[in-house]
Amino acid sequence: MLFNKFVPRWKEFQVSYIAGSKGKGTVATTLSYILTAGGIPCGRLTSPHLHSITERVNFQGMDIGEELEDYVARIQRGLPKLPRKYGTWIFGEVILAAALMWFWDQGAQAVVLEAGLGGRLDAGNIFRHPLATCVTSISLEHQGILGSTLQEIAREKAGIIKPETPLVTATQGEALVELKARAELFGAPVYSFPADFAWQKGVLYLPSMSLPIEADFSSPAEGINVALAACLATFFPGITREAIIQGILNSPRMPGRFHVIPGKPTYVLDVAHTPESIANLLAAIARHFPGGRLAIVAGFLADKNVTEMLALMHAKTSRIYLAPVREPRSYDPGGLVQGIKAPSIGAAIEAAIPQADVICVTGSFAAVREASAHLARTE
Repeated sequence: MLFNKFVPRWKEFQVSYIAGSKGKGTVATTLSYILTAGGIPCGRLTSPHLHSITERVNFQGMDIGEELEDYVARIQRGLPKLPRKYGTWIFGEVILAAALMWFWDQGAQAVVLEAGLGGRLDAGNIFRHPLATCVTSISLEHQGILGSTLQEIAREKAGIIKPETPLVTATQGEALVELKARAELFGAPVYSFPADFAWQKGVLYLPSMSLPIEADFSSPAEGINVALAACLATFFPGITREAIIQGILNSPRMPGRFHVIPGKPTYVLDVAHTPESIANLLAAIARHFPGGRLAIVAGFLADKNVTEMLALMHAKTSRIYLAPVREPRSYDPGGLVQGIKAPSIGAAIEAAIPQADVICVTGSFAAVREASAHLARTE
């Protein structure tokens, strides 16, 4: 009953809808801070979370907190029973409904919405007329679900494209060809990085304006994601150059994204879990910590491209410590010839300490989560 009364209201939100293999969280966070700087009350829904599920639902920089439990319970009480052949209501649908109700109660006008797995079947497609959509990048991921080729995965991500709605993207190659074909079918204009907007010597050139911004990004990928957010912001009525600049400069780095803990050794915690993101991470470490002895503590999930990620790591250092993570889908490194094995992420960190000036913990959200807990206990 509660949700039935709310149903007409969610259509009043101004929405930006974001999909992609990597960078969605950074784009969503940056965009939400731009909109806030522009005086537009903004809710943000992202996934997954690092420490608490409440991190996923945010309004004006504030996570929902314990209220989420109450909103989820209210949603669940109002759900009709589905016929057996249709299964049950899924987690993403319930969280989306709860988030939208909370955003409305908080007075949100805009919603920055991150798609979950894929895009074509994502619950966020209830928004048929967003202001803009975004596909950040596309890489081989979740191949058992999304498809075995970049073209097939791009087709799934392209499911968020809407008729006559601008698409902002940094995809390249055959994935971009697939997105453009879908966009052309729907009459949706495409704004592609770096062809239609790009960074040049401290200036971000957008399709409708240029912005001088002196920002220090951890990697080129972070700069690209910030550019995507800025381009998306231009489709919100009334957003000014000043709001975009202020939002970019004020936006915090998301938890677990190049999180540097200074000391001896220095720790870098990063949730990179694809070859592309590992390559970006290693480039950022080389830039920020040149000449330091690097050790990598890695914990992977079994459905990721572990072989390619390890090859990239071994090209940078021989000090690689591998451990399982406390997840049902954990990758077991026991059969690998290379790398120093440890029974846990915490044990791997302790083994690496005498050998390194910089210890990078990466490979999965689970690895960073366990590393954060271990370092908090040993402070």
